Amino acid sequence: MRKIYLIAIILVSACCGYAQQAETSRFEVERWSKTQSFRFEPFAEQGGMIVYDTEKTDEDKNRLWNFVTLDTNLFEQRSDLIPLPDKLKLFDSKSSAEWAVFVFVEEKVSRSDSITLFMVTCQRSELKFSTFSDKLPEKTVLQSMALIDGNLMLSVNFKTGGGFLKQYDLDRHTHRVVTPNISNDFILFQFAAFPEERLFVLAAREFVDKHYKATTFQVYSHDGFLMRSYRFENAEGVGLGRMCFAFDDQRQLMVYATLERESNKKVTVEGMTEDFSKIAVGVTWIKFASSGMMNRTYLFKNLPEIEQALTASDRLKVKEELLKMKQGKKQEKGEIAFQFYTPRMVRFGDLQVFAAEAFHPVYHTETRMEYGFHGTYPIHYTVFDGYDFFSEILLAFDQDGELHWFNAARFENDLTETLFAHASETVCHDELLVTSPSHQQLRYEVFDADGSRLLDQETISLDFYYGTDSFYHEFDAGMYQWYDDRFIVHGCQVIENPRLRNTQRVVFYVQKIQYE
Repeated sequence: MRKIYLIAIILVSACCGYAQQAETSRFEVERWSKTQSFRFEPFAEQGGMIVYDTEKTDEDKNRLWNFVTLDTNLFEQRSDLIPLPDKLKLFDSKSSAEWAVFVFVEEKVSRSDSITLFMVTCQRSELKFSTFSDKLPEKTVLQSMALIDGNLMLSVNFKTGGGFLKQYDLDRHTHRVVTPNISNDFILFQFAAFPEERLFVLAAREFVDKHYKATTFQVYSHDGFLMRSYRFENAEGVGLGRMCFAFDDQRQLMVYATLERESNKKVTVEGMTEDFSKIAVGVTWIKFASSGMMNRTYLFKNLPEIEQALTASDRLKVKEELLKMKQGKKQEKGEIAFQFYTPRMVRFGDLQVFAAEAFHPVYHTETRMEYGFHGTYPIHYTVFDGYDFFSEILLAFDQDGELHWFNAARFENDLTETLFAHASETVCHDELLVTSPSHQQLRYEVFDADGSRLLDQETISLDFYYGTDSFYHEFDAGMYQWYDDRFIVHGCQVIENPRLRNTQRVVFYVQKIQYE
């Protein structure tokens, strides 16, 4: 069985002013502010670039951002300090074979103000940087960005409904606005790029009388021109939730979406793209073929062995319901539902594996005694503890929407204050590798093409920068594939070391590992 290994190299750390030798491929950046932005943009076999804001400013009080180019061994090749207006945050970054683009927005924007975007582009062949700014209209929200070749697309929503795409041609230095032609009120819900097909896909939610009624899917060429448009109407009581896209061998669009419960209550479109409170009861597959639309729906309650993906308390409820059914007290198995973070899609041979992390918010009740004229009386209030990411479900579909297998991985994550991706899924050496970093350790499980678990959950410890470092606290840890069988683990950590002058340090780190 293949294993995950740390790669031993010599490393240059950005938290020190001189070269240090260490027996791990780890790069650290000292964290000086809670609002500090970090991003590692991978360049596959060409290495990558780590970007972060520093404490330094220039004579015009612009903040200096450090763009550090790294090779595949995480050696620093060069460092470029670029001044940008103060109080910006890094929104997102994307890269293609020729370009790397970093988009910045203001930290706080008034409802009535226009939004100023700042972009830093890097021509990768020459490592030549350029900066430019642009304005978005008042009361707009930048939703997402995608890049194909030298064409950058931004999706932008108005806070009261409606939206548009902004297309930038980095080679020709031109830009234009693309407005989706949708008859009803709508918001741009998800936007994705497919560099191999050279296509963009947009999903827009439609609203009729402030009720979510349908989803419009639009396919754009790499240079931002509309090629195809489709519409999918919601069934009664349910609607499409978070989704992934793919194309079959005939370049026909396929959509994989969670099926969420919808109420008759009217909703406002503002903030819906960041609403993860909906309950998903199943997964829907849709194909927009030349012969017409095809779709299949799989409810969680009908999946075999779904209990392994549930929490302990939910498993107990399911067992009680099954017992009542056997005793004739209940005619139908009850509903099984999850709250999901943004799902992901990975190609596994001839199958598409839909992966989604299930979580639930955790609260506890506290009591405080108050004193009044008639004596003491208790006041009860609820306290939010965090989000518990307890399971990840895996569903493998063929190109006709047939569900070939279902499985689940459990990582028992600690509570987190914010929502972010804890796990990742990658096909490596003809195996599906599901991983999740936590507390300076990496946990992983391995599945074969039939969905069978080849390897029960294993754990390896990641190395620190110094041999005398010890783990204290961690947040926003994640992992993704870099190139081939190499992966990047990243996050923020509080590290203690009694042998250093500053015994505790807060860092953003990236670390390279290999699966063999």
